[in-house]
Amino acid sequence: MKISSREIAIIGLMLALALALDVMPVEMPTVWGMKIDLVAVPIVVAYFILGFWGGLTALAMLFLGLSVVSSASWLGAMMKTLATFGVLVGLEVAVRTVGVDYSSKKKLALFGVVAYVIGILVRAPLMVALNYYVALPIWLSLPREQVISAVENWTGVPFWFAITLPNAIQTFIDVFISLLVTVPVLRRIPHLLE
Repeated sequence: MKISSREIAIIGLMLALALALDVMPVEMPTVWGMKIDLVAVPIVVAYFILGFWGGLTALAMLFLGLSVVSSASWLGAMMKTLATFGVLVGLEVAVRTVGVDYSSKKKLALFGVVAYVIGILVRAPLMVALNYYVALPIWLSLPREQVISAVENWTGVPFWFAITLPNAIQTFIDVFISLLVTVPVLRRIPHLLE
């Protein structure tokens, strides 16, 4: 797959913005290490402009970049990347099922809702499994058998809900803030999609 200079420029710009957003204190941390932030928004914007493969390329670059600059190291980078992958899958399913029309608010709203729902349906189970089997045992230095009770004691809610709720909020941000940022730009500069 050949990448054009236009694609490289857009991915580079969006990656730089995503990494800058990671080091800025614009976030809401959770008890176990996840933070709700704007880091994935530029990657989703890259998806809107370049399509699925461009979004995946930007996402792979995000993993490498976050592994270097993020305080959460490779573990946080892996979790952010895989969670955002779920969002990209939701967006792609929405594109293929209902389509995306940047000129129609009604169709754009339908697209956003479908992308959000599918994104959560992919992201939530993936994040519950990865938090249980990989991330939280490492992050909290606990045996896997103690992870669920530790998170439930801290949050007062079931483990699956404690993981799913912030991921649902983050998916909402990733989908709808990205649309709010991208749509006005694409309406004014439609040739970005060419």
